[in-house]
Amino acid sequence: MNVAKVCLSLGAALLMVCCGGRDPATSTPMSFNHASSVTRDVGSSLEEILEPARTRPACGNYWSMLDDADAPRPVVDPVYLREQEILCGKWMFLSWETSGKLPLPEILFNAIERSWPERVGAGFQKIGFLPNPTDPAGRPLGIARSTTRYTGMPSVNVTCAACHVGQLPDGRYAIGAPNTKLDLSTFNLMSYYPLYAAMLDADRQKLLPPAQAFFAELERTERRRVVDGKNRIDWSNLVFKYSKMLHMLNIGPKGLPDVKFVAMPPERDLLSWLNGRPGVFNPGAPMLTIQREGVPNLSIPQIWGITGFEEDFNAGRAAPLGQTTKYASLEKFVSSALVYAYQDLSLVRPRNVRPLVAFLRQLQAPKQQQSAPAELVEAGRSVFNSNCAQCHDGAAGESTRLYSAETVGSPKGLENARAGYKATTPIAKLIDELSQQLSADLRPQPEG
Repeated sequence: MNVAKVCLSLGAALLMVCCGGRDPATSTPMSFNHASSVTRDVGSSLEEILEPARTRPACGNYWSMLDDADAPRPVVDPVYLREQEILCGKWMFLSWETSGKLPLPEILFNAIERSWPERVGAGFQKIGFLPNPTDPAGRPLGIARSTTRYTGMPSVNVTCAACHVGQLPDGRYAIGAPNTKLDLSTFNLMSYYPLYAAMLDADRQKLLPPAQAFFAELERTERRRVVDGKNRIDWSNLVFKYSKMLHMLNIGPKGLPDVKFVAMPPERDLLSWLNGRPGVFNPGAPMLTIQREGVPNLSIPQIWGITGFEEDFNAGRAAPLGQTTKYASLEKFVSSALVYAYQDLSLVRPRNVRPLVAFLRQLQAPKQQQSAPAELVEAGRSVFNSNCAQCHDGAAGESTRLYSAETVGSPKGLENARAGYKATTPIAKLIDELSQQLSADLRPQPEG
């Protein structure tokens, strides 16, 4: 078999493993002729799959059919209830904030695009965000109006859709596909780091200067000019005033000191964001559970055909960083996401958890426009079983154990693991120097 045929065979097998059978060594590919979904989640355009007319009213319709104990009322049509539940879940997926980060004031969010259009592009498309043709405000897909009250002003935040709506190789768009072009690290660095720095150190003033220096450097590297008839915004001054206002007003769920999601070590987050690349999560994200040094950025996964950790564990396929991360079920994962994002335990109730779970469970791999020849699938299965399955033995091709770069032996993986953090741009080098100085400043000094 020549190299081209091996690649085609392996590609066909990987499609089977990632989107179909649960045991790569024995199962057959999932049938792509699955039952019609309540929602339309694959299409040639984003307009086709966003369905705002159907999803926007669905949560209100669904909740109106539940009693105070979140049980369906006796007169409710179960078919209609199920339809509205799934549509409500899709609305949550597209519109509910799930990043767990401090909501970003809209004036600051808009300032990024207006101040540095060459870096982020219209609608942040240069850093991988997809456009949202259904948003009247013109925000990109995956950025929605925040409903939390921490900022005291109109704010936005990141939703599931930023990472988990992507474009397939054949050009179609699919909900559940990873957005492999999304540069979440750069977005975090440009938007959230200055707020974290200012909020965490409003008294000691150790972290705010690096944040201000970062944006001052950005402003120095670009010509000051009018963009689309609007003057450039003094971002550094806005961040400073905003953070000071929050500190003085002590805004937060139980007061500013108790806001858990701004308490992460900023220098570690900063380095992980600078070392990121498109198509990956921030490795410091708490929901990914692995906090120790040396764990690389984790690729954004596809989320078709999600199974629960308990189901996979009982079958010997549990992956430590699988589709529900450390959580034993999709229900627990969604519940944790709500708490992490909104810092409000009262949201964790069936009326809020069931819809998103129902929507995610019915997501299936897109039907192929052209089926792979059966002989290629079988040849690919043989290649996969002989060379890959001993490690990729979990659900959807995940590994059931963590492996070091040395064990995997990938030349690129070894290179990344051994090289460590390397700043590659003038701005990255500046932040690297500031972070090293910050770490030195915060290091306990010997007495005497």
